[in-house]
Amino acid sequence: MAIRGVLFDWGGTLAREGADRIPAACAAVADYASRHLGVEARPADVERAFAAVLPDHDPSPGQRAPEIRAILGQAFTWLGWPAAAGDVEAAARRFFDTSCHGQYVYDDARAILASLKYRGYRIGVVSNTIFPGEYWRPLLNNLGLAGYIETFVSSADLGIAKPDPSPFRRALADLQLERHEAIFIGDTPATDIAGARAAGLRAVLLDRRGRAREAAGYLVIERLAALADLLGEGLSPRSHA
Repeated sequence: MAIRGVLFDWGGTLAREGADRIPAACAAVADYASRHLGVEARPADVERAFAAVLPDHDPSPGQRAPEIRAILGQAFTWLGWPAAAGDVEAAARRFFDTSCHGQYVYDDARAILASLKYRGYRIGVVSNTIFPGEYWRPLLNNLGLAGYIETFVSSADLGIAKPDPSPFRRALADLQLERHEAIFIGDTPATDIAGARAAGLRAVLLDRRGRAREAAGYLVIERLAALADLLGEGLSPRSHA
């Protein structure tokens, strides 16, 4: 059956994330704590607490996925800071907003998303991120991508991360697609490619540096523009009234 949907990873695939994100985000949380929690908060304290409670990354199926509100709640407890649920939520939002400063959508990503949408493909994102999907929607709008991306599946929402197939299956369900009707493009073999294949999807590795020359059972591309050739003529353009 023909491909009807395209799923993407986020960081490194569609967007380049800013440098020094965590220190700046921890500084924003420290500022919030100083202003609203009645504590003497230093960015270095928040960084230490964040590192202490953040689970080690283990790219294996079934790995539990952390979520920013739980992380900060535990960090505040670790520091002995009193914080209500509303404070944790407000601090988490600041953490997200600050960590997203400097995010840049790749030019080839904007072009291929527009082309896919025009041709009628359904588009989604599957990302390992500590931030829930509801945090991402305003950012997608600000980046001019809300009209292209129909679903943003975050590991934080499911509590389980790629390469487990669950996030991919959620995206397929959101887009009302069968696994053989979609392909997935990501930049990390251990999580993106392994997870997509575990979910029964055709997997494409994006290697922007052109280092991967051999792959076992999946295609390697250096630019997202190559998807146009991969999909061929594909679907017909959407009709315009």
